[in-house]
Amino acid sequence: MSHEPSHSTENLPPPEAQADERVASGKIVAIGVTALLVFAGATWWSTRLWKTTMTRLEPNGPIAPGAEIGKPEIGIVDQVPFETTRAAERYRKQQHDRLNSYGWVDRDKGVIHVPIEKAIDQYLAQQQGKKP
Repeated sequence: MSHEPSHSTENLPPPEAQADERVASGKIVAIGVTALLVFAGATWWSTRLWKTTMTRLEPNGPIAPGAEIGKPEIGIVDQVPFETTRAAERYRKQQHDRLNSYGWVDRDKGVIHVPIEKAIDQYLAQQQGKKP
């Protein structure tokens, strides 16, 4: 029995090109640290720029709020907070109540209004009566 060499690649080392393929973790860490340093420098620079600009624009410190702040009207503009304004809500409720109740439109002429559901039912009954 002759012994032939095995053609299996299980026990062979990786080729030279693959042996050098490894993650360059040192370079990745260096790039990350550099990016953080650039970010920190840009943050420091923009903060200094902001403070310098604010000092130039307001040399005596922050501007005091105007004397009219807090008044319900400044000039011709109402200053009512949106949370306290309920006019639209009230208007919608009034319209809803009118659409769902009986009442006079013109008492002298005898014109009334009826709930919308009843008016729709009456209209549909009239239309069905007119069909041949």
